[in-house]
Amino acid sequence: MNTVPEYTEEIARLILQRISGTIGEEEAGLLDAWRKADPANEETYRRLLDSAFLEREWRRMKSVDASRPLADMQAKIRRGRSRRLVVLGKRAGIAAAVVTGLIVGGVVFFRHEPQPPLTVEGIGGQETALYASQIHPGETKAVLTTDDGQVIDLGADAVRNEKAIKNRRIKGRQENSTDVPRFNHLTTPRGGEFEITLEDGTKVWLNAESQLSYPDTFRSDERRVILKGEAYFQVAHNEEKPFYVESDGQLVRVYGTEFNIRSYEEDAAVYTTLISGSVALQVAGNLNAELFLTPGRQAVFDKKEASAFVRSVNTEVVTGWRKGLFVFEEQNLGQIMATLARWYNFDYEFADNVLSETVFMGSVPRYGDFNEVLEILEKSGGLKFRLENHTVIISHR
Repeated sequence: MNTVPEYTEEIARLILQRISGTIGEEEAGLLDAWRKADPANEETYRRLLDSAFLEREWRRMKSVDASRPLADMQAKIRRGRSRRLVVLGKRAGIAAAVVTGLIVGGVVFFRHEPQPPLTVEGIGGQETALYASQIHPGETKAVLTTDDGQVIDLGADAVRNEKAIKNRRIKGRQENSTDVPRFNHLTTPRGGEFEITLEDGTKVWLNAESQLSYPDTFRSDERRVILKGEAYFQVAHNEEKPFYVESDGQLVRVYGTEFNIRSYEEDAAVYTTLISGSVALQVAGNLNAELFLTPGRQAVFDKKEASAFVRSVNTEVVTGWRKGLFVFEEQNLGQIMATLARWYNFDYEFADNVLSETVFMGSVPRYGDFNEVLEILEKSGGLKFRLENHTVIISHR
């Protein structure tokens, strides 16, 4: 006699197997027993198989309540459970996101194209394991270049307070006696990240391959920094000294808040995402017109057209990098590889450019072994990776 399982991740897996057509006879018996054990179970089951319900819940999760599944996923990753991957069509992928708990493994990736269902456990074999010995996740490191040309390497043990860096690390400098601010340039390389607290108490987390230019001391009437790349800001409130961030033709006026700005050179736009508080976006050359953001909204500034619009976004996707995750929401493989290459510090090539347009959604641990990340992509997208002189070649499997 089949034991009725509780409604936990086990039931979630069984429902997903039923939706994807991969459920076995024994598993089907367990699922049916659970359905018969309580009318509420049957109702839950039927709702999860209803396409309209899935689409409606998916839209709700994307716009309102995506933080809980991601938090659960992070907790499971930290506990070190085995990784699992499910390759599904779009409907089953949506179902997987809606079912509470998703898959036990905590690492889930979906390809938005119909293909044979497949479940994979564990990590790659000898070929992909070779990558992990040569390619590693990023770490805390940066380079500080002062206005007088001094170059200071900052590693994981570096003092991250701007005042402490200035006082303890930079020798032989006179205090600035003029009103002209001296700008320091804090740069993270590929495979690097860094956190700094500015002299006003503002905290900035720099992502890989980014640069923050900031003065030794802020002016009496404003606080202004310049960003290239990506950073997360937690700005100290000061109504008398507004905080400004310049980035690729746009100016963000901050009113004491938390937000993320992404402005890499290869990006066609600058993405400013507000987490809490409020900010106003000004376009260079048109400082009289401002776009105001509220939490959960993102300003997209087109660099070429010098125009901007505002949209609602899932902030967990944008800020996943700050929480130890790569979260991809309907991104193509070209975009995903660019993000991974920046963090793991490798080059890559597509044997067939068509592969770069394959769309995925899901998440992988930011500090995970490189071979595990490749294993996830290989199995979910029908891909093959090989390493040639620190360049990853992506081809059809």
